[in-house]
Amino acid sequence: MNIIVIMSDSFRYDNLKCYNEKSSVRTPNLDKFSSESYVFNRAYCSSFPTVPNRFDMFTGTHCFVKQDWSPLPFNEIVISQILTEGGFNSALIADTPHIIQHGFNYERGFSNYIWNRGQENDMLMSFPETVEFPCDIRKLRSPAVNLVPHLRNAAFRKYEEDYFAPRTMIEACRWLEKNHDRGDFFLWIDTFDPHEPWDPPEYYVDMYDPGYTGDRIIYPKYYPVDYFTEGELNHCRAMYYGEVTMVDRWIGRVLEQVDYLGLSDNTVVIFTSDHGFLFGEHGFVGKSFISDTYFETIRLYEEIIHIPLIIRMPGQKEQKHISGLVLSTDLMPSILEMLDLIDTALEGGETLIQTLQCGFTKPEHWSVDINALHGISFVPLLNKKKDKIHDMVVSSFPLTHGTPRLDKGTITTEEWSLHVVGIPKNPAREQSPPGDLTYRKNPGDYQPGETKAALFHLPSDPNQKNNVVLDNQSWIKTLHAQYIESLVKWGLAKDRLDLNKSLNL
Repeated sequence: MNIIVIMSDSFRYDNLKCYNEKSSVRTPNLDKFSSESYVFNRAYCSSFPTVPNRFDMFTGTHCFVKQDWSPLPFNEIVISQILTEGGFNSALIADTPHIIQHGFNYERGFSNYIWNRGQENDMLMSFPETVEFPCDIRKLRSPAVNLVPHLRNAAFRKYEEDYFAPRTMIEACRWLEKNHDRGDFFLWIDTFDPHEPWDPPEYYVDMYDPGYTGDRIIYPKYYPVDYFTEGELNHCRAMYYGEVTMVDRWIGRVLEQVDYLGLSDNTVVIFTSDHGFLFGEHGFVGKSFISDTYFETIRLYEEIIHIPLIIRMPGQKEQKHISGLVLSTDLMPSILEMLDLIDTALEGGETLIQTLQCGFTKPEHWSVDINALHGISFVPLLNKKKDKIHDMVVSSFPLTHGTPRLDKGTITTEEWSLHVVGIPKNPAREQSPPGDLTYRKNPGDYQPGETKAALFHLPSDPNQKNNVVLDNQSWIKTLHAQYIESLVKWGLAKDRLDLNKSLNL
């Protein structure tokens, strides 16, 4: 049996009609795919954002208790190592720059990998020397770092096939053509789209906001929503939706290739994402609050941490919904169980480690203690042996900073969403949010600098506008105690654990 994982960065779950029947986003290929797949209704990211989330999926452990946005350590055993040791032809095809550039090393363990370069801040091209920004640069997030390289790299595009997601999916189709008959394979396809910058061909944007003549804020500053006009914000949505539709079109090419090559009856195809994005919900644009001199993670609301997870098993022809809570960390042990590779992981294998200089290597033995993984296989949900594997799930920014500006998490149960914040290691050094900005104060909107817990009842308040924390304090303390027990079990360092034991109600 084969495995194909398609990871699309920043793809909100509610873009898709299998999650949101009122969605106006055009995703015909993923709609068809979901109609013959398992749709996980309550899938959540564990560690946030991009790189920590890949750590979760590759290792089956929570990055947020181990490290920040950092390279993959050599002592972490990743799913690609195990599958390669198990005889699979494994490949990573990616345009997401952060998992490979600067020695981040997430290609480790794969039999082969293709890095489709040029996305976002990848410093690939040195010319054209001067680039033209599509709007007032004060409305952009870190334009010198995030947009100058991108605009240089994108300057030579002529056709839709030259855009990043199309190029990545074309490479995946080519890889499948050459490798589909060479034995079992594991293919991880990782596209950064529809993450910013949003610059699909204009005909995609015109599907959602035709005739717009204002600023094209393709990489908006992560800021309070009132910083943007309603027209600008609506066009941001249109550019994002346009990029989602482009991604869907080219994912369709991969799914078509799977069918043409006769792989549908022996291949598991998985579609997922790492997190979402706020377009004004809760008073913010983005997924954090970032100014030139200030950085704060905001509450991890449903729009950010609730992710799509859709899995088509071999030969599957009908849609089935899974209601149990699952996490991105569960993906790795689930794939191992699907492929009957638990014993391979336990027995381990050898990886050649380069020493001294090129050409000199030494074998290093590794093995995986499956019981030490933080993730739990969701295969029992698929075969109906269980109706749930988690009573609660945790989504968190890495708990490594010692400041409540950053150390935030969300505990999600079947009904509730509890938002928690750590305490400062050095209170005297804590920064305050900029005071010269307008912060919208509608019910449920996030207020910068907030350190109190918040509680939302998801069945009656899916948009998380009514904070009921004061009405449920006894039960909240019980849930928070379970959260702390989990942090201990997962190995959070004691000094960091102590900063997260308090519950500010």
